[in-house]
Amino acid sequence: MDTLFGTDGIRGRAFEAPLDEATVRRLGAALAADLGGGAPRVLLAGDTRASTAALATWLGSSLRAAGCEVVWGGVLPTPAVSRLLAELGGFAAGVVVSASHNPAEDNGIKVLGPTGEKLADERERHLERLLPSAPARHGPGLPAVDGALARRYLELLIAGHRSGRPLAGLHVVVDAAHGAASGLAEELLDHLGARVSAIASTPDGRNINRDCGATAPARLAAAVLELGADGGLALDGDADRALIVDERGRVLDGDDILLAWASELHGEGLLPGGRVVATVMSNFGLERALAARGLTTVRCPVGDRSVWLAMVANGAALGGEQSGHVICSHHGVSGDGLVTGSQLLAIAARRGLPLSALSDLRRLPQVLLNVPVARKLPFESLPRVVGELAHTRSRLAASGRVLLRYSGTEPLAAAEIEALANGLADAIRNELG
Repeated sequence: MDTLFGTDGIRGRAFEAPLDEATVRRLGAALAADLGGGAPRVLLAGDTRASTAALATWLGSSLRAAGCEVVWGGVLPTPAVSRLLAELGGFAAGVVVSASHNPAEDNGIKVLGPTGEKLADERERHLERLLPSAPARHGPGLPAVDGALARRYLELLIAGHRSGRPLAGLHVVVDAAHGAASGLAEELLDHLGARVSAIASTPDGRNINRDCGATAPARLAAAVLELGADGGLALDGDADRALIVDERGRVLDGDDILLAWASELHGEGLLPGGRVVATVMSNFGLERALAARGLTTVRCPVGDRSVWLAMVANGAALGGEQSGHVICSHHGVSGDGLVTGSQLLAIAARRGLPLSALSDLRRLPQVLLNVPVARKLPFESLPRVVGELAHTRSRLAASGRVLLRYSGTEPLAAAEIEALANGLADAIRNELG
């Protein structure tokens, strides 16, 4: 069968393969088999999409039919499940039904290990091998929502701060993307002392990520300016990424966040080896800015799992993506938008600085083009793409870089270069349609 898991779990159009009922129920049986005998406990939660309840019911029913004990968390951010797995213990796995930043018509399934980390590639491949022969089991429906889980997650977020009200005096606008952190984000920031204004925090099952959140921060920037707020926090649908908007309406992305947070941790002696992990998509300007502070950039492939693996391999405490997936090992093993946002706001408040002073990142020219493709073939097998790539690299020489990659979550090919992106994009369109 084709590869089922991408860079962030299984993802596709809800109710269509591989998110049809039979496949989801077989996945539940395959996961139960992978977890072994006994009655393994599985923590299950999801985001606010209209399709989430049905997919979670199919999966949970299949797990229960196979003998698993399912704990249903209801609507919870993906990082909440990760954090709770590690903190509570006793779970064999966690599953989140979410398509993160994708539109409401899509959905996905993310499987986490007992320590909150995303499954390793070999575990995902093992599930794929088990799936074709796994039965589409039918068992009891989902148990009642365990409301204590959201409360415990909120307690953990609050405990991650040095003082009880580190955001006192700040007026913060929060955009929850009508997603899993709706309501929760406001409660956290209010508890930390901020005066909170909320937008995009009324999910109806169809509006998640629609012209809002971390993938569309313009609305938040306008609200910050209109309200005269000190800044804003934009999350995505499952709240594992965050962007910051400063008091001037400027968006601080993952590169800005990495620079600001790394500088703070380094000054406190909490950045081992002065190493920061960033993906191949991060701007060269970040690498230069970190170097100017005596810090080293470690590059890794795209994906927050790749970031975490590189952090572990290099003993790094901080890593992330330009998109706003940022991991700080002092707080967990996965990207957490509420951790990232509240900690960055707290840094500014503690220093007595406006958010605009957090990052002085000077970006080098960067172009990112997403090209829809009908199929995904190795780029090196495509003569026109190979030729255009060689031409581009020769023109750039040592003054720039070029990266071609397929999206792991959408039918897209991304070409990132400084001046010659359109030629590469045309070559990909010609070869792949």
